Amino acid sequence: MKRPALLGLVIAGLLILGTAAPSQASVHWRGGVYIGVGPYWGAPYWGPYPYWWYPPPYYYPPTVIIQQPPVYIEQAPPVPAPPPAYWYYCVSAKAYYPSAPTCPEEWVKVPPRP
Repeated sequence: MKRPALLGLVIAGLLILGTAAPSQASVHWRGGVYIGVGPYWGAPYWGPYPYWWYPPPYYYPPTVIIQQPPVYIEQAPPVPAPPPAYWYYCVSAKAYYPSAPTCPEEWVKVPPRP
C-alpha cells in the first residue's frame, strides 16, 4: 500500500518541478510520453516552436478617407446689359418723342447724356 502513495508523491513532485522550470517566451516544452525500448530521438525536447506555429503579424488596414464631392452651384446666366436708351428727335417739329407722336421726316437718334 505504500508503493502507490510513493508513486503518487513522485508524480506530484515531477509535476511541480516541471511547472517550476524557468521558461522563455520563445522556448516551450513540446513532449509526450514515450513507452518503448531504446533511444527516442523525436519529441519531447526543449526548443522554439516552428515558424508556422506563431500567428502571423497583424497588419492594420489602411485608413480610408471618403472625401465629399465638390458642390457645384449653377448660377443664372448673366443678365445682358439693356441696350442704351436713345431719345428720338424730330427736326421739323423741333420736339422729342413722345411730345411729337409723328414726324414727317426720319427720326434722329440722340444718345443719352449721363
